[in-house]
Amino acid sequence: MSSAQHIARTGQFRTRIVEVAALSPRMRRIVVRDPAIAAQTWPLACDIAVVLTGEDGREVRRRYTVRAAQGDTLQLDAVLHGHGPGSSWAGGAVVGDEVVFFGPRGVIEPPAAGRLLALTDESGLPAIAALAEAAERPVRVLAEIADPAETYPLPANAEVSWLPRNQVAAGGTEVLSAALAALHRAEPIGDGFSQAYVLVESRAAVVLREELGSLGLGRDRVYAKGYWNLNSRSGR
Repeated sequence: MSSAQHIARTGQFRTRIVEVAALSPRMRRIVVRDPAIAAQTWPLACDIAVVLTGEDGREVRRRYTVRAAQGDTLQLDAVLHGHGPGSSWAGGAVVGDEVVFFGPRGVIEPPAAGRLLALTDESGLPAIAALAEAAERPVRVLAEIADPAETYPLPANAEVSWLPRNQVAAGGTEVLSAALAALHRAEPIGDGFSQAYVLVESRAAVVLREELGSLGLGRDRVYAKGYWNLNSRSGR
């Protein structure tokens, strides 16, 4: 497999929020700063585990992709999924708040050559953006979003089809499966792409990986990862 996830020893960071911005009604950009960040290597599309407090007062952790690392700051883009600890934290974050997290973990590596395909929902968009920047070549993106207001800033080399699900429930495969089939009719998937990335709900990732296999992209050419879980809403 030309791309892989690597797990490394992680450290603890105590940071402060220095910037908060709304990228869309359901996406928040949170920038944290600490001198220790500059001394750490942050692999492409790695993630961190932010320490939060659950409704019962116990410690919980929620994982977020590092969209970018610049000097002593990290940029995190967080989806507001609902009313859980992660959404409450991201929705209420303000400049000056302390953020404790562990990381980094994981990395997504683009293959050395060939055209790339990405299937994602909102949760995977920060990782796909980082991947497209690193790839420096066209990346075809099928991006399921809640509605047209939820578009996300992707690099210019991302050839994106925004797929609003509107009244379709999140976490299924209906929207992305239909878009994938339409793309395959226009250009055979197995011939046109060297690697596919699937960053969606956990069970949907399994189904879409199998669909890509039936279209000519075997498992060694598909990186599929669940970025959240429909049953718990406790993903990133």
